[in-house]
Amino acid sequence: MVMLSASVSQTGRLFFTRSLQRQISSLTHLALVQPGHRHAPVLTSDDSLGGACSSAAAALLRRQLQPGSATAFRPRQPGGAAARMLAAQLAAADQPQLAELAAELAAGRGWAMFTCSFEDGSEDLIALRLEGGPHDAHCGDILQAIWPVLREDSLRELAGETQAAVTSALLWTVSKKTDSAVLVLDAEGALLHCNESGRDMLDGGDLLSDQSGRLSCARPGETAGFYAAVAECARSRRGSARGPQELILFLEDRKSGMRLPVSLTRYRCAGSGQPLVVAILPRQPDRRRIEMLAQKMGLSPAEARVAALIQLGLSNREAAHIAGLKVQTFNTYAKRVLAKMQAPGRAEMAQRLTWQASLGRAS
Repeated sequence: MVMLSASVSQTGRLFFTRSLQRQISSLTHLALVQPGHRHAPVLTSDDSLGGACSSAAAALLRRQLQPGSATAFRPRQPGGAAARMLAAQLAAADQPQLAELAAELAAGRGWAMFTCSFEDGSEDLIALRLEGGPHDAHCGDILQAIWPVLREDSLRELAGETQAAVTSALLWTVSKKTDSAVLVLDAEGALLHCNESGRDMLDGGDLLSDQSGRLSCARPGETAGFYAAVAECARSRRGSARGPQELILFLEDRKSGMRLPVSLTRYRCAGSGQPLVVAILPRQPDRRRIEMLAQKMGLSPAEARVAALIQLGLSNREAAHIAGLKVQTFNTYAKRVLAKMQAPGRAEMAQRLTWQASLGRAS
């Protein structure tokens, strides 16, 4: 099967789908389809004609996935205007094998044409290449019965090829480049997986710790409340009075004494019987990264160290002691930092550096 569009003339390639090849084989080895509208991507059931689906084509295919119920299915004239339009698109690909198919299609020799209309007003144009088999006379009746499921399986296969790559990129970003700790839990609160930042946070143990998949809060009195919140989040339903899909609770950081927000979100994967809970916790950006970003924003190495210490919320006296500077010298550096960063005060400067550092983990 082939789904045609103007992209044929631009790429000279068709997109192959195995599910389409498998399901259409009882009728024919080759069919041409334009799903929805004339800009739909090109698919084929013949792996010698087509290749992998491009990301742009997959995006168009995903928009064709839910046209609603089929409202009409009718035959079209072989060799008519619709057939000639499809033939012209095949011929534009400038491939000898496709040119032969285009000539047959335009002449209406050995082809059957159909259209299937849907609730949203879209219409699929379908051309079957007849092969002299026992089903030729009844191909329209058979196709009408199987087409809605056949088209969905085929479109989902091709749309999913690129979606898998997109999902992989997103998961890599969460795993490697975010400074938020991300934990995936089951409904009982057992740890199933976490990203790199999450593992760093758990290993530190200042907010949560991991003991063979069993999480404990740094403040023992908060552990029971944490598990109760996870269970409540897992039970929630969208639009239900049983509770929100997202819960926010605050846990005390043992080192700083600050109460930090933890976001709990219910996630239900299609085909899975049990919901998951995703916990997201903010992390303090690494001081070395703060210094690196401060230098990229125009500060000298010495000024960047001062900026990083200010960002930690230390007093000038405490920060000066850590930096090995006199308080008066530290104050002079602090004034330069605020001036260079055009920040009205210490809090605004710290917020700006924290936001910049939270955009990604240092590579």
